[in-house]
Amino acid sequence: MSAVLVRGARFQEELEAAAAELRTLRAAHGRPTLKQIVSRAGRGNLGASMVNAVLNGRKLPGCDYYLTLVRVLLTYNTGKLASLQHGEIKVWRSRWQQLQCLKEDEKLGRGVPAHLAPQQSPTAGGLAERVLLGAVRAGEYVQLLPLAEDTGGVWAVAFSPDGSLIATGHGPKIAQLWETVARRRSGSPLFGHTGPVVSVAFSPDQALLATGSDDGTVRLWNVASRTPVAELDGHVGGASTVLFSADGALLVTVGKTVRLWDLADVANPLKIGKPFSGSLAAAPALSSAGVLATGHEAGVAYLWDLAQQTKLGGPLRGHADDVTALCFSPDGELLATAGQDIQLWNVARAEMIHEPLECEDEQVLRMAFSPDGRVLAAVTGHHNEEEATNHVVRLWDTNEWKELGAPLAGHQGTVDAAAFSSDSRLYVTGGHDGLLRLRVLPAPAA
Repeated sequence: MSAVLVRGARFQEELEAAAAELRTLRAAHGRPTLKQIVSRAGRGNLGASMVNAVLNGRKLPGCDYYLTLVRVLLTYNTGKLASLQHGEIKVWRSRWQQLQCLKEDEKLGRGVPAHLAPQQSPTAGGLAERVLLGAVRAGEYVQLLPLAEDTGGVWAVAFSPDGSLIATGHGPKIAQLWETVARRRSGSPLFGHTGPVVSVAFSPDQALLATGSDDGTVRLWNVASRTPVAELDGHVGGASTVLFSADGALLVTVGKTVRLWDLADVANPLKIGKPFSGSLAAAPALSSAGVLATGHEAGVAYLWDLAQQTKLGGPLRGHADDVTALCFSPDGELLATAGQDIQLWNVARAEMIHEPLECEDEQVLRMAFSPDGRVLAAVTGHHNEEEATNHVVRLWDTNEWKELGAPLAGHQGTVDAAAFSSDSRLYVTGGHDGLLRLRVLPAPAA
């Protein structure tokens, strides 16, 4: 057997070492069964098969999933779920980030003979590579050339949980998968919708891709085979949003109303309850704890118990105009709502916790917290023809709620699609200009 780079082996070794430490936590805090771990995490947060794979060093899930498992194990014997402020969470988050970096290294070096590996040389591109790596490691912003310029318009985008793939939805009635590291299309387009594809989402285990279209249908696709699995027909006027629960057991689809589906049999999804929450002015957001947030006209937002399809408390009022974007922090404890500014709410108390974040009177169109919770990103701009602007990305450090540099440009006109990678450093945007851009974001101070 020929010699190969050892980076891949190191990832597996470190993954197994981390799994052994998780098993030690499990033993030290009550030895909960898989069923008990899933139950303590709460409905929709963890799945037994994935937990088993993580504890045995076979898989590295997304950061939110990983930290939820850690939070259960850290305090299981107390009858509580550890908070994200627990003293050991920062260490485990750092451990996950290191594992994710090693995993990406493995992809870059997989199958490359050692004698052909790139050398640390200032010639033949080596200096440029070292400068780029140095900038990334220092947390600096790097804008890459577009992944594509001929997409026909990008209406939706999502990273796969492991970051290896990007899914996009397009005006020409197709979805497309992309290889993140190689920065190229992965296979042929996914055909089947009869209208523009305006929403995409991966299941937590990356086995399924959901696509929603203006044709009113949602389609489920097998990611490995790129073949259709099921078609869900339940919305009039388009399916603008698709969201998976944290364990992948439920799918939320949104048009003029919200509809819930049981995915126990993915080939035959089962409708749960009746459509609810009409008159939406923004794409809903789903927290890691299974709380749904909806935004409406006249500055009103509501929180919902997803399983019961009932409102949690009264309206959240703070915006003078329509609520146009919402997102939850990774731990589900914080909700951001937006119109022409961004307001921050404590979910449990339904109280605003900070002065609004200003956006220079531009409307917020898309918004998300990074998976590690350290950055809030918002796409802002004007929609009407009289005040037409090129949409930009604004970033805030969530530790101090200060902007991270100037707004990031790069598109002509409207940006309808944006998403974070699972390691929180990559941010992809897609616009009506046909560009699909991948950016390395600046990192907030440690």
